Amino acid sequence: MKHLLFAFSAFLLILPACKKDSVIPPDPFYRDYFPTQVGSYITYDCDSIVYDDFNNTVDTFRFQIKEYYQSEFTDNAGRRAIRLERYKKASDTTSWFLKDVWFVTATDNQVEKIEEDVRYIKLVFPVKDGKEWNGNALNSLGDRSFVYENAHQPYSTGAFSFDSTVTTINTDPENLVSEFRNTETFAARVGMVYKRYVDVEYVVPGPAIRRGVIFTMKAVEIGEE
Repeated sequence: MKHLLFAFSAFLLILPACKKDSVIPPDPFYRDYFPTQVGSYITYDCDSIVYDDFNNTVDTFRFQIKEYYQSEFTDNAGRRAIRLERYKKASDTTSWFLKDVWFVTATDNQVEKIEEDVRYIKLVFPVKDGKEWNGNALNSLGDRSFVYENAHQPYSTGAFSFDSTVTTINTDPENLVSEFRNTETFAARVGMVYKRYVDVEYVVPGPAIRRGVIFTMKAVEIGEE
């Protein structure tokens, strides 16, 4: 009887340890800021403000973009890649149409995204504040440094609130003549939920914009098909 009690007690001591070992620890590199699950999509409300000094006009365009991970394939380097279909519609009363097709490759070290036949490095791992990389390292556009800010912090787009996000922003210096700024915020297990793209020239002297574009995207629907 004593032997049976000893064996049962030993089993109780081992059982919690087995349960603990079966728990999958979180990824220390935080690769889930750019998930690539086929069938998932994000719909964005978009605003594009275009400044035209030739015609002396300022035009605002509002529309929606839907980014859909349509399928996966093996790229020329033998890596898993995703076909990203991007749909556009002008309003709730119009239909979606296929605007363009981009491609995404997520490796252990980085996320590569082909936009309009240009390959960019969107994220690098591990994700942490202050980490910098050359977003144009895989294309011929010239070096452009990006940096992580507000890593693993909450963020709200208005439509959604997220517990853990990270923001990427290019480090081009500010000046009084022009500004180029590309800011993107990624939510864990979701992907990009906000983008603000600024490429403008200013009236000198003064803060008025002479020409260029300011473009924003905010996630308003997240789902799977």
